[in-house]
Amino acid sequence: MTLNVYLIPGMSAGRESFEALTLPDNCSATVIPWLLPKAKEPLADYAKRMLVSVDTQVPFVLIGVSFGGIVAQEALNFLRPKALILISTVKSDLEKPSWMRWAYKARIHKLLPYYIAGHLAHKPLHMLPDLWQKRWKQYDYYLPMRHPEYLSWAVDQVLKWKGPADNAEVSLFHIHGDCDDLFPLKNIKDAEVIIGGPHIMILTHAKAVSKLLARICQEF
Repeated sequence: MTLNVYLIPGMSAGRESFEALTLPDNCSATVIPWLLPKAKEPLADYAKRMLVSVDTQVPFVLIGVSFGGIVAQEALNFLRPKALILISTVKSDLEKPSWMRWAYKARIHKLLPYYIAGHLAHKPLHMLPDLWQKRWKQYDYYLPMRHPEYLSWAVDQVLKWKGPADNAEVSLFHIHGDCDDLFPLKNIKDAEVIIGGPHIMILTHAKAVSKLLARICQEF
């Protein structure tokens, strides 16, 4: 039987961020793209719009990376996957670093110039050092969703998110790197640890992550 696997990428990322991962032959993978949020749209409502294409008539698994993991947990309010697999993310406000709670209370994120992100791809790369050119091209390739309204909304959602309303009925798996600098492992509970894995370990440690994904998906 084919198992449908729906992948929700990290903030601003697209299907390109999953290119290094492999899934078992019995899995049919679909990457869910980001949408522009509506004005003041709650995360739960956004998740319903984003995941409207999920086929609930057949068994499926949700995989969420970073902010995508937060969205995937919100989806448990209206979806019942066979399993929820979280990668490089958090399961509650308590797993976030303390600076995120402080930043939200101080409203510092509201002052960030998100509009700049949309213009970065238009800079003259040939004027930059080689290393910067490489990093800039990677940014442009792996983070295609850079609309300022999306970025402002998404950052706000991450900072204020407290945790899912309900996940008790779903098999939950958490994969996390011990070198994650955005969500440090010391705050994370009950996770399978990828040694040396940074926040972007689906790119840098894809083989190790894929091995764990295969083991999990084969259970269903």
